[in-house]
Amino acid sequence: MAGSVPGSSTPPISFPGIASGIDYNSIIQKLTSITLAPQAQLNAQVATLNAGNLELIKINGLLASVQDALTALSQPNIYAAFSATSSATNVATAASIPGGSPTQGTYVIQSTQTASSTQVVSDTAVGHSERDLIGSPAAGSDTVPLAQSYAAITPTNGSGSGGGQITINGVSVKYDVNTQSIDTILANIQAQVRAGSGDASFTIGFAGATDKVSITDGAHPIALGAANDSGNLTDVLRLTQAQITNTGTSGSVTGTAGVGGINQAANFNSASNAGFVTPVTSGTFTINGVQITVDTSQDNLSNVITRINSSAAGVTASYNAATGQITLSNKNSGPQSIVLGAGGDSSNFLSASGLVGGAAQTIVGSQSKVVVQQPNGATQTVYSNSNTVTTAIPGIQINLLSSGNTPFEITVGPDNSQVVNALTSFVSAYNATIGEINTATAAPIVVSSQNKQLPGTPAQQYAGGVLWNNSDIKSVKDQLVSYVSGLFQGAAGKRISLSSIGVQLDSTFTQVTVNAQSTTSPVGSQQLNGTDGELQPLDTTQLAAALQADPSSVQSLFNGKQGFVSQLGSYLTGVTGLPTNVSSGLLGNIPRVSVIQGFENVNSAQIQSIQEQIQQIQASATAQGDALRAQFVNTETQLAGYQSLQQQLTSFFKGN
Repeated sequence: MAGSVPGSSTPPISFPGIASGIDYNSIIQKLTSITLAPQAQLNAQVATLNAGNLELIKINGLLASVQDALTALSQPNIYAAFSATSSATNVATAASIPGGSPTQGTYVIQSTQTASSTQVVSDTAVGHSERDLIGSPAAGSDTVPLAQSYAAITPTNGSGSGGGQITINGVSVKYDVNTQSIDTILANIQAQVRAGSGDASFTIGFAGATDKVSITDGAHPIALGAANDSGNLTDVLRLTQAQITNTGTSGSVTGTAGVGGINQAANFNSASNAGFVTPVTSGTFTINGVQITVDTSQDNLSNVITRINSSAAGVTASYNAATGQITLSNKNSGPQSIVLGAGGDSSNFLSASGLVGGAAQTIVGSQSKVVVQQPNGATQTVYSNSNTVTTAIPGIQINLLSSGNTPFEITVGPDNSQVVNALTSFVSAYNATIGEINTATAAPIVVSSQNKQLPGTPAQQYAGGVLWNNSDIKSVKDQLVSYVSGLFQGAAGKRISLSSIGVQLDSTFTQVTVNAQSTTSPVGSQQLNGTDGELQPLDTTQLAAALQADPSSVQSLFNGKQGFVSQLGSYLTGVTGLPTNVSSGLLGNIPRVSVIQGFENVNSAQIQSIQEQIQQIQASATAQGDALRAQFVNTETQLAGYQSLQQQLTSFFKGN
């Protein structure tokens, strides 16, 4: 018989019963199986204990979530929070100031004026006129191609191979910025529009002695552009953002700035000096005490503007392509100066760009203003350097969005939302913990039925929780229930409970029932009066009433030295072994071995003990199998000897 005997460390008898005819291996195997039988029950106990430890770890995590919820409840500012609501959110919004002491009531804002920032706007004369000749800045007839002139916007023909195209009053005109001067282009436009529309009153050219292009038409309204145009001539002539004035059958439009000026995309050391009348030099310049570097071989106006905006100068720089002006605006509003230049500057950028000297203009910023009528009827005017006003209404911040003289209201009242959110989170975390403990400690249910059609055996068992009959974890639940249903110290010696502010234990719960007589539904459920330890949803109305009637007692309930948060938090620190961190610091002392860890340690010790029993049983089975095998081999050997002797005697007697 090949194979091995369970629990045996030696091979079976190769030829069992050769003398006796007995199957010793089968006997040994059956006897060994009987010896090993207790293993199954012991292994089941180990599996149950391991599952119990995993469940304890899960419950510990849920209890830690309750500790986290206590952190939010411990914040004292949430119990005295106020909200402020504006009736004109397009004019101003309002909010409470953390740590402030608002006064409830309705405040009438009679008028508002927003703050503005100080600005420095550059002189427009710092750029060359397009009509200047490159290399010979004196004014005169511009005969060079437009692409080689002092244009503030680099002229292009677009992607078309036949040059650029512009459409005016429905007439399309071709142009080439690389071969035609601006005078030629304007003359061609005027001639072709007149011919195409039959309108001799159409004119296009420079407005007087300025660098601005003007279009007039006494017989037709002005229409600029078409879908199939190419190139950027409209931009170059500064007509894209210009206002077109059409009255009946006539029209006119003038460019927002001259065709020439500063070209923000060209390097400062380009052939045209980027359009600057005074070429920019390399070095540094200073804004509000902050140095900005210029390298004319690599930089253009766009680069420098970006560098200013990313610096600590506290201003925002911008270039208006429509007017050809540079503007510096303080990032902070109010009458705050912008200081340009310093003794150590080595670049002339500020003067070359027209930000200092010449016709540079400084527009000093203004304060914001709020005229507010208090609930008692008194009127007050409040000023601020910013659009955030914090002194008009005590404890309230007003954020001004626009100016206006239409009165509107700001209503200040208690804000319970933070308390509601904190309590709702606590109830959710607490119920998750109690629900898990209830499931883990649920008792098994045995259903007896003679109905053969029911699934399972006639005695069908509904398994309970993995911690069923575990009094330790049940004691944790009982302690939690005791805290949420207990009385705590309020203000002025009062006693206060969670139930008095809208946090109450549930009054009914579901219990599994057994109907042994039923042939279809032996297991059911029913609603019973009482509590299973979980909390009902927060009653926000009752909470609001409690906060209105006695806010100090509600705050003491959660923040008092012997309040709910302090007592429960200290207890949970010992249960989970994790710190309970609240606004006043850490609660309780972290133990060397937490309560839950102690429960796990007991289970682990039982597991180790059972595993040692299993090892002993296996060793016993092995020893038993080896002993029986040795005995059977010895017996078989003796029988074989007796049989051999018998055969010899038989042969002897037959021979005589």
